[in-house]
Amino acid sequence: MKRGKSTTFIFLSLISGFIFSNAEAQPGPVPHDTIFVTASIPFEGQYGTGMAYVCLADPLGTLDNPVIAVEGFDLDNSMDWDELYDHLNTEDLLETLRAEGFDVVILDFTDATDYVQLNSFVLVELIEQVQSMILPNRTIAVAGASMGGLCARYALAYMETYGIDHRVRNFISFDAPHEGANIPLGVQYWLDFFSGLSDSAADILSRLNRPAARQMLVYHYTDPAGATGQSDPLRAEMLADFAVVGEYPENLRKVAIANGSGSMLSQGFGPGDQIIQYEYADILTTITGNVWAVPDAAEHTVFDGYIRIVILPTSETVDVSGTKPYDSAPGGWRGSMADMDSTEAPFGDIIALFDHHCFIPTVSALALDTEDLFYDIDGDVSLLSHTPFDMVYYPGSNQDHVSITAENREWFIDEVRMGVTDDRVPPPQDVVLHQNYPNPFNPLTTIRFDMPRSAHVKLRIYNVKGELVSTLVDQQMTEGRQEIIWNAGDSRGRKVSSGVYFYRLTAGDIVQTKKMILLR
Repeated sequence: MKRGKSTTFIFLSLISGFIFSNAEAQPGPVPHDTIFVTASIPFEGQYGTGMAYVCLADPLGTLDNPVIAVEGFDLDNSMDWDELYDHLNTEDLLETLRAEGFDVVILDFTDATDYVQLNSFVLVELIEQVQSMILPNRTIAVAGASMGGLCARYALAYMETYGIDHRVRNFISFDAPHEGANIPLGVQYWLDFFSGLSDSAADILSRLNRPAARQMLVYHYTDPAGATGQSDPLRAEMLADFAVVGEYPENLRKVAIANGSGSMLSQGFGPGDQIIQYEYADILTTITGNVWAVPDAAEHTVFDGYIRIVILPTSETVDVSGTKPYDSAPGGWRGSMADMDSTEAPFGDIIALFDHHCFIPTVSALALDTEDLFYDIDGDVSLLSHTPFDMVYYPGSNQDHVSITAENREWFIDEVRMGVTDDRVPPPQDVVLHQNYPNPFNPLTTIRFDMPRSAHVKLRIYNVKGELVSTLVDQQMTEGRQEIIWNAGDSRGRKVSSGVYFYRLTAGDIVQTKKMILLR
């Protein structure tokens, strides 16, 4: 089939639910600062980038009590500051936090459809930059929505594994797909089948093929169609990388907020039920595009398609077995079928038999140790022993994915407050050695330390065997912030190899040591 120009034959919001809703945004406040962030750690040979928008609690002040909000999967990377702020400020969430003295930092990835790991390293860089801007006694809250929750989880776990300070007191995961996300497999095959009739449908299919979507979806369509639901190989690779860094960060409070029900409520239909009906016929044209929810283990059709325009027929039927009932499971939902129903097709009418499907299963958002998508969360008296999170929150009924409600707004605010240091401190009265930046690094890194008074200072580099590699400073230094650059060379100017190194600061009778990583 040749691809046509039917630009109305499309439902652009189908997978944009990896991030936020598509309602028209209201203009947000003008950010007090914008920070262009380039990761110092590459992934697949690339360095991720993003823009961080800073909205201070005190417009005349400086960054003091930061809350970093991390965006999710942005279908076409069109979400900007106004849209991000507008959604996050639902129920006046952000304005309430700012009124309480919290500064909002929103991270917008340049390409929010790229690898989760690549964008995680953008967050690592931002966290390090934010640390350098705040007082030593201040800590950071990090909240990640949907895919942003995965990025935050990996970034923080990576930092802990490789000895990079993060000073994050609280990680808030908001309806994130820790155990996978779901778009009905039949809908994916529907898109694939009809992509030949529409540039727009083909474009959405291409977004399903972006790295982040392939990493997060529990079932991803295949060409040719498979006999069961299966994930893309990129998902297994991502999960392996998470395992390397210990799955979850440990040195902070971890909180998961779900939009899915904890009361075993379905999406209003059962496994194997038909969810889309699309049939049209006239003397020259016959179109069929019917979709069913994935079955619960048993074999069942999930897509049946037929196109005959004049004389060239094309057909496809996809049957699968061994699947879990993801489409109907309790969870934060997306109205993909309703979007299809409201789309003007070039032939006939697409009918949604049900409006929405499970997008992030509740057990996925809470990372519960169970294979049962309909697990009785309300009935589990030892729920926190079955999740890596220290606290979990969920509603009684299924809600739109990453929707902020009057109820979960309070959960957010309570968690951001948790563990915050309220007192403002004067400049340090003792020597403070900061984590080098960037870290890991190649080929240069900056070592910062604060001097409350002048003293004789020695700054030396050691390898893991305790051998002296280089002396960077051995002299009297004045009070204030000091910055020393190490070019990864030894005392003879020779480049040293990749690995772990220690930098030791001696200032008078004060000795402090930190670890850093050189990656060649």
